[in-house]
Amino acid sequence: MSRPISYRVSLGLNVILAIAAVGLALHRPPSAPAPVAQDVAAPANESRAISIGTASPKFHPEAPRSDQRRFLVDELRAMGVPNKILARIVQQDIDATWNKYAAELTLKCHGDADTMAALQLEIDTNMDSDMRAALGEGGFKQWDHENLLRETDPGKIPLSPVETDAAYGLWKKLQQREQELKQARLDGKMDVADMTDAHDKAYAEFNQQMKALLGDDRYAKSQQTDDGTIAANLKQDFAKANPTDSQFQQLLQTQQQWNEQRAEIDKQFQDNMSSTAYNEQIKALDTARDAQYQSVLGTNVFSALQKEQDPNYSRMKKYETIWGLDDSSIDSIYGTLKYYEKSVADYQTQAHALEANGQPADWTTINKNLQQFSQQVQQSLRNYLGDDRFNRLQQNGVLQFNQNQFSYNVKGDYKGN
Repeated sequence: MSRPISYRVSLGLNVILAIAAVGLALHRPPSAPAPVAQDVAAPANESRAISIGTASPKFHPEAPRSDQRRFLVDELRAMGVPNKILARIVQQDIDATWNKYAAELTLKCHGDADTMAALQLEIDTNMDSDMRAALGEGGFKQWDHENLLRETDPGKIPLSPVETDAAYGLWKKLQQREQELKQARLDGKMDVADMTDAHDKAYAEFNQQMKALLGDDRYAKSQQTDDGTIAANLKQDFAKANPTDSQFQQLLQTQQQWNEQRAEIDKQFQDNMSSTAYNEQIKALDTARDAQYQSVLGTNVFSALQKEQDPNYSRMKKYETIWGLDDSSIDSIYGTLKYYEKSVADYQTQAHALEANGQPADWTTINKNLQQFSQQVQQSLRNYLGDDRFNRLQQNGVLQFNQNQFSYNVKGDYKGN
């Protein structure tokens, strides 16, 4: 739920700000007091009225930034600008303010990871108070309720006001827990693995509470894991394979079984989702599902579908002309990357299997061997492509050789791959 430190510029919002500035200059003299605050009904497409609260202070160039935002919001609201647009304007200004500070801090700390993580936590922690100060309590809650629905209800099921308030309370509690865990890591009270486990546990508890609130069927629809949504997504994912009705039913049954088994594994390891045992079970589950897909569709069709849905393959096809590639070279590069990822996965699996049988694994040597293998594969690709094309693909993120990440599977709600 954290928001990255990146400067986002919206032309539409800049136009709104420009129009608003002109309107204020034409219709309100600089010395005019701010209008008396009042309750303003939300537009027809927004379900709740907004209670503004106390009047905003007069605008003054030397006033605190928060006061300037509140003045602008009240003036624009009086002109009929919807709360959703006001929130986007305020959020953009808050982003710009923090980005400026982040840029200065980066130079001072030379991009130190912990310093930047602490800054991101500070931004996340202060966002609510900054937005509330600018929008007023009613406007803030309406904006934050929309954030809740966007993040926790992708299926867009209708919620009653009581359900929305209850879900909002659970969601804010989860946000607070996330911030506490991040702070604990920064303070040296938790390492990354402990923080990840605690986060996964908190998120699992949140999901269980949401399921209790909405009921199993409505919760599944809200998360787009109900049978109807799964079937629709699967049909879209396998559209190019053009499966027969019989094949599609087999694919759907496979995906539903995968969902059920994944839920069981998640529940079993809810307190330790970063463990090797958990990752091995998920990997085995994915492999079994993909094998079943291949059995239904045939090796050639399934392999072609995997290739088309691989982001690196798609990127190479899109930019093949400017990168100096053709179908033959793209297939060769793709095949090499697949060979690399499978080799790394098999090697690591063998090492984990040794540990599972009580035999020690020399991870120093294992990692050294993986690094040497990575260098050999990279050199092979560089010899094949030449320096210019190799560097271009590497700069654009196609040639990534992190032995801990090597998953390119057919889509279909594959969380955690």
